[in-house]
Amino acid sequence: MLDESAKTVVKRGIMRGMLTLWRERQWMTALGALFGVFLLVQLLILVLTGLEGVQTLLRNRTDLQLEILHEASDNDIQSFLVELEDLAFVKSTVYITKEKTFEQNRISDPELIAFLEEFKMKNPFADSIRVSLSNLDHYAQLSSFIEQERWRNVVDPAFISKITEQEKQVHALLGIAAAVRSLTVLIILITAAALIFIVTELVRRRAMSRSDEVLVERLVGATPLSITIPFITEAVILLLTAIILSTAVMLIIASLLPLYIPALSHNGILGPLRNEITPLMTTLLPTLLLIEVLITPLLAGIGAWLGVRSQVAL
Repeated sequence: MLDESAKTVVKRGIMRGMLTLWRERQWMTALGALFGVFLLVQLLILVLTGLEGVQTLLRNRTDLQLEILHEASDNDIQSFLVELEDLAFVKSTVYITKEKTFEQNRISDPELIAFLEEFKMKNPFADSIRVSLSNLDHYAQLSSFIEQERWRNVVDPAFISKITEQEKQVHALLGIAAAVRSLTVLIILITAAALIFIVTELVRRRAMSRSDEVLVERLVGATPLSITIPFITEAVILLLTAIILSTAVMLIIASLLPLYIPALSHNGILGPLRNEITPLMTTLLPTLLLIEVLITPLLAGIGAWLGVRSQVAL
């Protein structure tokens, strides 16, 4: 605990820092630099959240559509379906008739259906089975099951290569997402280091501009603490202002994205990604804001100590 004299020194130092910042209007450049750095960090964390959502979606991309051969008998199809459902890694199966597929394409591809109906062509679609796997890593096991000789007259063998190709694509995308995620984390760490440098340089410049004032304080017996606290106060105020402004701008950007990128709307092609990101952001943003606020005094203290110490030789 601080004694009364130390508390007085701290209070006076804080008041001096606030009054100096209010009196001098030369801090806009410093605030702009801090705002830019914090906004960059906020946006990078938004990117990280998006990448986490992408990885989650890819890991959950376990649905496959298996086409049934036209010549397959009902008994063989039933046997295949029963054994498929008994596999431990199969979460669910849905049998889809070619008639239902035809009607589904009436919505997804109306031009094709209109063409088929205009020329009175037969239904070109086949019956199919939609398979949901419990895990992304079970593609190979499903392929091994389908490749058995007894199912050659049930499932089109061409779909085995499609399953393998889909697995490769998903794993490749996961690898890219992981690499971008690592790069983003590295940039955030570099930005954090740059933030300490910016705060130190800010305090150093302000200390240099008031070097005569600081020298007079030393000559009359002022302690290093009483000299440093005003600079710490200025840095804390500027940091907190930059955090608030950057958070507000980031929230505005995040809310406007669906308006300018329709694919991110609830009904857009990237709607599922938005649905994954929103809960993550709701949880992450308050935590991030709290962490930034808590480290602000430490960051300001380190920057002020380095800046004042190096320029005024405390």
